[in-house]
Amino acid sequence: MRVQYSIHGSFTLPKGSAFMPGSENLIRLPSGQIVSVHPVIEMASGPDTDDHRNLDYEQAAAIGIHLEDYDRSSIPW
Repeated sequence: MRVQYSIHGSFTLPKGSAFMPGSENLIRLPSGQIVSVHPVIEMASGPDTDDHRNLDYEQAAAIGIHLEDYDRSSIPW
């Protein structure tokens, strides 16, 4: 089964925040911390559990899920 998804949204960051050079999804805050824009694929042990965790590429591949990354871009307003 193939699942196609799209995520769209926005958020406001403190004045002085800036994209990291050469990056479309990493933004440095004035404090030096980094904010990233990523959709996250999560996994849980069952439908009624509260043990969700991010599923990375290696974990996904180990159980037969092949994550194909997406075109992502962020633009300052």
